[in-house]
Amino acid sequence: MLDAELLLQSVALWNEARDNDLESVVNLQDQDLSGAYLNGADLCEANLTGASLNGAILNGADLSDAHLRGADFSEADLSGSILWSADLSEANFTQAILNGADLSSAYLANADFTAASICGADMTDANLSGANFQDASLLGTYFLDVFADHADFSGADLKGCDFTGADLTDADFSEAILNGSDFTGAELVGADFSGATLDGVEFAAANIEGAKGLPDSVVNGSDEDIEE
Repeated sequence: MLDAELLLQSVALWNEARDNDLESVVNLQDQDLSGAYLNGADLCEANLTGASLNGAILNGADLSDAHLRGADFSEADLSGSILWSADLSEANFTQAILNGADLSSAYLANADFTAASICGADMTDANLSGANFQDASLLGTYFLDVFADHADFSGADLKGCDFTGADLTDADFSEAILNGSDFTGAELVGADFSGATLDGVEFAAANIEGAKGLPDSVVNGSDEDIEE
């Protein structure tokens, strides 16, 4: 039986059971899995809505297409995990580790990543509307074509990130470190860059109408490079 007891007993047995019953529905809603060792667990399409996974170890786990709305991943380690197309809206990732994780096409509206480590992750095409990345470490993460209106990146370390084609309307980048990041073709209407470090940042063809805190060299750039 695919229940929390089997998952906590042995990830190997859990994965074997899933392989033997591909049509099984995994319902772990509101389960307490805090501190569990779940490296490599097959949780694809599982229902973990509201589940508690704080402090859990999920390196390389497959959570693609999973339902994780409001789940608690605070201080969990999800390095190298697969969260492609998962519903992570309003989930709590405070101080979690998601280095190298695949979050592409995930729904992350209003998720909380405060002080999380998300270096080298892939968030391409993700919905980050209202997500909170305050003081997070996001070095080299891909944000291509994300929808991240009103997202909060204040104080975050975003060196070398790629925001090409992203919608960052009214996003907050105040006091963030953005050295070497790329905003080519991004929507930055009303975004706040006050106090941000912007050495070597690319704004070619970005829409910066109403953006705050940008240097004159960006605001007064040529029409072919910057849209105002």
